[in-house]
Amino acid sequence: MRLKLFPWLGQEFVHLSMEGNGEGTVEEETQGLFAHLAQRLKPFGLTLDHTVRTRMWVKDMETWTAGVHERVRILKGPARSVSSSHVWPDRLGPKARISVDLMAMFPPKDGSGKVFREYEPRTIVLRRMNWGGLLFLSGVTDMTHTTFDEQFPVIIQRLTDTLADGGGSWDRVQRASFFLHHEESLAHLRASFAKAVNARIPGLDYTFVGTRQGKRLEIELTAKLAN
Repeated sequence: MRLKLFPWLGQEFVHLSMEGNGEGTVEEETQGLFAHLAQRLKPFGLTLDHTVRTRMWVKDMETWTAGVHERVRILKGPARSVSSSHVWPDRLGPKARISVDLMAMFPPKDGSGKVFREYEPRTIVLRRMNWGGLLFLSGVTDMTHTTFDEQFPVIIQRLTDTLADGGGSWDRVQRASFFLHHEESLAHLRASFAKAVNARIPGLDYTFVGTRQGKRLEIELTAKLAN
């Protein structure tokens, strides 16, 4: 278990990271993980309802299917939050089939609550969430095309549309997290993004991941809305 508290964008956050023990079914392993995460939030006066983002790392597609659907069952109602999920065995220990990174936010001083926007039709992934003057977007990918160069403009357009839908824009984005297939070129990603997005984003981070349903890239965004 790894735990970090930090201020960011005018709010206070807790970040937790934990991997499973490989015991029981994948659903049981996922349930155990979130139960432990909930216990670690409790001393801070927080619950899973304060979750703003989760990332799930799994060893294979069979685990992915079971794990992400169990996550939806656990993080429901006010715990609904943006998310991504990645096949990347190198992230896991020898026993774990699944690992979860969870970011929770302390209740904002303005007293506001989460505002959700689902995809239409609804999917297992939340499209975006507004809370405390911040806009959180789930990871966006494209599985309708084959190559990076085909998928990239589709992803950028989907992100642009969701930012606008949430009252934001690329100029308001504070962090962009890129999950790039390990066979792709990081230099090409950086060049493509710089050409497509004319905005200065303070935080950019890059993680290599494995194969899932043909995706070559996934991007998460967090934006700060105008006061």
